[in-house]
Amino acid sequence: MLSLDRLATGRADAPLGIDRAPDFSWVLHCRTPNTLQVSYRITVTDGDQVAWDSGEVASRQQAFVRYEGAPLRSRTRYQWTLSVRDSHGQKASAHSSFETALMHPGDWVAAWAESSIERAVPEAWAWGTQPPAVLFSRDFDVPGDVVHARLYATAYGTYLPQLNGERLDDREFAPEHTAYGSILYYQTYDVTRLLRRGGNQLTLYVGDGWYLCPHGRPVMQDYHGAPAVLFQLEIHLANGTSVIVASGEDTGCATGPVLSSDIFRGELFDARQPFGTPQPVRLPDYGYAQLAAQPMAPVRPFGSLAVQQIYVSPRGEVIVDFGQIIAGKARIRIDVPRDTEVTFEYFEVTDEHGNYFNSMIADQKDVYVSDGVARDYETRFSFHGFRYIRVTGLNQLRERDFVAIPLTTEKADAGSFSCSDGRLNRLYENIRWSQRNNMMSVPTDCPTREKAGFTGDIQIYAATALLNEDVTPFLDSWLRNLAAAQADDGVVPMTVPFTTLYERLSLGVGKEFGDTQITGIAGWSDAAVMVPHTMHRLTGNRLVLNDHYDTMKRWADYVIRTARERRGAAGLDPAIDQYLWNTGFHFGEWLIPSQEQPGGPNWQIPKISAAYVAPFFGYLSVRLMGEVAQTLDRQADAAHYRGHAARMKDAIQRAFMANDELPWQLMGAYVLAFAFDLVPPEHTTRYATKLVDLLEANGGCLDTGFVATPYFLDVLTKIGRRDLAYELLWQAKAPSWLYAVDKGATAIWESWKAIDEHGAPKLTSFDHYAFGCVGDWMFRNLAGLRSGEAGFDHFQVVPPDDSPLAWCRARHETVHGTVSVGWDAKGLEVEVPVNTTASVTWRGRTHSVGSGRHQFS
Repeated sequence: MLSLDRLATGRADAPLGIDRAPDFSWVLHCRTPNTLQVSYRITVTDGDQVAWDSGEVASRQQAFVRYEGAPLRSRTRYQWTLSVRDSHGQKASAHSSFETALMHPGDWVAAWAESSIERAVPEAWAWGTQPPAVLFSRDFDVPGDVVHARLYATAYGTYLPQLNGERLDDREFAPEHTAYGSILYYQTYDVTRLLRRGGNQLTLYVGDGWYLCPHGRPVMQDYHGAPAVLFQLEIHLANGTSVIVASGEDTGCATGPVLSSDIFRGELFDARQPFGTPQPVRLPDYGYAQLAAQPMAPVRPFGSLAVQQIYVSPRGEVIVDFGQIIAGKARIRIDVPRDTEVTFEYFEVTDEHGNYFNSMIADQKDVYVSDGVARDYETRFSFHGFRYIRVTGLNQLRERDFVAIPLTTEKADAGSFSCSDGRLNRLYENIRWSQRNNMMSVPTDCPTREKAGFTGDIQIYAATALLNEDVTPFLDSWLRNLAAAQADDGVVPMTVPFTTLYERLSLGVGKEFGDTQITGIAGWSDAAVMVPHTMHRLTGNRLVLNDHYDTMKRWADYVIRTARERRGAAGLDPAIDQYLWNTGFHFGEWLIPSQEQPGGPNWQIPKISAAYVAPFFGYLSVRLMGEVAQTLDRQADAAHYRGHAARMKDAIQRAFMANDELPWQLMGAYVLAFAFDLVPPEHTTRYATKLVDLLEANGGCLDTGFVATPYFLDVLTKIGRRDLAYELLWQAKAPSWLYAVDKGATAIWESWKAIDEHGAPKLTSFDHYAFGCVGDWMFRNLAGLRSGEAGFDHFQVVPPDDSPLAWCRARHETVHGTVSVGWDAKGLEVEVPVNTTASVTWRGRTHSVGSGRHQFS
């Protein structure tokens, strides 16, 4: 019997508050083997009115089906009905819904309310100098019984809303981290149950967030440096009338116990400080054009962690250990006399003796000053990356008084991996933790030192991210911000959102490379093309290609134009040079282990390695742009980019590959050359031998940087040395993945040797997901689970016949349903969801199978 579930609108279940045409998806279930969807029909209604009837569509498509009906109306709950017919003649139907928010700027009647309280200028790197959080409040009456109420709200800063003293939900850090000059998300809340007849009070407590923090300040014109809120509460009463309560001149502002609010550093909370008398607000005209309904799920708690131990370090420090690095905060029970100051300092690792170690240089701490009343305390406007807390000011610590609260943007779980090697299982868990910890509103590099949306990190990690969680709404949101951050000339900045801190860094470092303005960065800015391309490859999502096509095209055109207009290395034939992207600032092979130096970056290596990283990645972006254009049937563009990519490849080969060796004695140059299919056939054997020689000369350890490491294991497999790929993955000496595991890592490190052989840590991040990109290879080459060209419509299962493992299992929740693979010495079991097919290769034979569970011995 055919059935339907997981009906989703924009990959969410019955979302509340959308402001653009949604897309629909669903999952089919049927015990009859070899079942395919033959057709679907979607009907969207508003009461008795049909807004869209797709008609019966002969198609296997069951995800990313965009609404194509009449313009959607604001503040409206729509029902949608799905009918599906399968290849056995069976039919099934199901229903779901979605609700629109404020579809047009003209729907807003609220006025911006800005704090009029004087703000001190914070010192850039000094904890506790950030100004106090501001409470915006509005008292109002409800003249009847409430049947339906929605609050639409946003802020400059991060806000915590309450109605009649009760939080509206458990989200954190609304309105999220965005390209504020162009995009500011607003949130929609169902507040029906919280309103009461008579007097009510709505408050929005606003901390600095990313927008007001010196380290998170956005690059934008007309920056206004004070907290501000916009809210519109629409109440429908039982008597048929409605009431709107909006921000404006009736809004007041005051400060209270949060005396310093810094999303990077932490907060100072003085429980003795009551909220002051509300002051009048300013009413600036910030407009509504930048407003957009939040398109992805909010940041929320992800369970909780109990204390593993509380101990006194050799230095006499009281340290609380949760046993796992997280990004989030702690809930702490505090019962001390009035005026007692308690300090909580958060950190990721101890030194080799078990003492406090500040690996991020700057402070991560919260300070609480007691009013003598026992209460649970947790920071309101900050998050920390930590496993440990150093506590001062508490005489008695009990394990039950501390709970760690991991935070992450909420996403559906989409994958699992386990095998007979416990160290690989711990590596996979580290990958999952770093993914959760670094998907906090935007994909960040680390949750401590920078908290920044570095484009390079997500570019190399996107495939693993998609296998682990349903990150489609999350990445689509980030790509919208990337488009907003893209410059007029096509340049994509190193971080999205782009902040003044990284604008200064880009301009400052760029001078070392002869730049007078911000330029695109190879392997980082290429995320504009590579992230959407990866999303399509793993999910079949054509909408992401359509929606971000102009951004992708502008980036590819920038690469082509820059190569044509700027000359690179002296003496290179201009006829070749015009097809090489070889100028401007680039990180190059960032973090090559053998080239790391204490005290800061070695900028010589970026300069040297950029000579191949930039032209190679420039070629890849243009080539992939041709593939995207072909996928979307934009034939003229496809021919243009394919042709130009061919000329770029020819120029690369003529400039760098005329000899038996590359000009650079660096592993990454050979890895990228093979990975991007740039090696001329006549040099394949020699280049492969050279790469193996370099690996063996380095003691069987990798010596690749940020952008080459993701390809290393695949390249070894490609050149026929899968044995070396296994050796590299199982390598226990540094630099290697398992070295960190053996050193007790609970997340992925930024530096391969973040802790030395003697247990001494260095100043680096211990929670950087980028090198967790190996998870993608583990799914494909250990479990043998491989997607097709565009999602899992047809996929491959190819478990290795020479694996060092005794058994392996993997699961992935595709848009079609659950795909699972499990193999051991006895045989192989594969689960194929409805509406998909698979090619299964096991013990030398290939089988073509349809939906159902299949066993092979």
